[in-house]
Amino acid sequence: MPEDSSTDRRSDADAPILHLASGVLPLVIDDRPVLFVEATQRLNALNGSAGMLVALLADGIGLADLRRELGGTLGLSAEQVDALLVDWSAQRVISASADASLSPERRSVVLRAGERDIAIAFPEGRWGRELAAPYAHLPQQQAFDARVIAAELGGANDLVGIFDDRAGTLAAREGAAPALRGMVVDLALEQADYIALHAASLTFPDAGGDATILLIGAPGAGKSTLATLAAVSPGPLRLAGDDIVLFDPRTGLAMGLPLPLTIKRGSWDRLAEVVPGFADIAPILRADGQWLRYAPLPSPAAPGWRRIAAIVDLRREDGAGAQLVAQSPVDCLGRLLEEGFVRGGRCTAAQMRALARMVDGARTCTLHYAEAGQALPVVEALLA
Repeated sequence: MPEDSSTDRRSDADAPILHLASGVLPLVIDDRPVLFVEATQRLNALNGSAGMLVALLADGIGLADLRRELGGTLGLSAEQVDALLVDWSAQRVISASADASLSPERRSVVLRAGERDIAIAFPEGRWGRELAAPYAHLPQQQAFDARVIAAELGGANDLVGIFDDRAGTLAAREGAAPALRGMVVDLALEQADYIALHAASLTFPDAGGDATILLIGAPGAGKSTLATLAAVSPGPLRLAGDDIVLFDPRTGLAMGLPLPLTIKRGSWDRLAEVVPGFADIAPILRADGQWLRYAPLPSPAAPGWRRIAAIVDLRREDGAGAQLVAQSPVDCLGRLLEEGFVRGGRCTAAQMRALARMVDGARTCTLHYAEAGQALPVVEALLA
């Protein structure tokens, strides 16, 4: 069906200006147009329609104008145009800039990440409420250092935009939640002073102030499930984050990022028993083929820097009873480095020295288990 003004839900659908993303370089090699994408390190050959899209994006073009140009000149349907834009945006070829018409003062929450407060703004209406629901544990405040804005752009495929103060990405409505989370994470990890560790963070009060237990492990090890069960069970444990922890090598302290819980399909039934409303959350199919649900953090800890008291390497094994065994600090440090992230990609000598000192001062152990319910008492016993 041809697109007209009735298919757009916004009267200002031309507001996002689309352009080639930073680091995208058009080239001609052997009389063939190609595109180098720095972010993905890929070289893409261009056919006629792709070449026209690159030419239109080179100087920047409004979304509605681009839809009309591609539809009128190439005969592409509205669905085909929007699918192409979503695909190229996912491949980091297209970026988008929102003007003031897409950034009114709207309801938002603020996520604390290191020394940066990131405001997340949602549109009004049912979709905005659904997108905002997993962030319900975050506070509202006026001051912030960076902002992410979700906007409805309409069109044949219910196109949406996720924007920060510099650029944005386009997605189909069903892909908006992962895109939003990804942009928030990118803003958090831009801070060069920190090392990002792939871990869940459980906090508890100790004699010297707040401390934290880090749960680490390979994907599927059960970090989110076990951390959530620990947070909803009776006791002092609170959940600071289920996926990313920022480590400050200058102080040796850590802060969990209070992103929404990211729960994969295998843990849905278990958490539906203990987390109110979890079974009613709509599943999301992520681009990597994983089905997951996003949910607010239960019993969230107040954001802050904490001493790392223990690091538990989770090893989920069928038929295993819950058993905690000591792990050498050297092995633990190696595990942290396997999935750690440093801005610029290289850990300096000073950062490595701080990581080694932190690991050497924490209790490091491996937890073999089959079911999260069996492992929970073992984790809680670490408080003793």
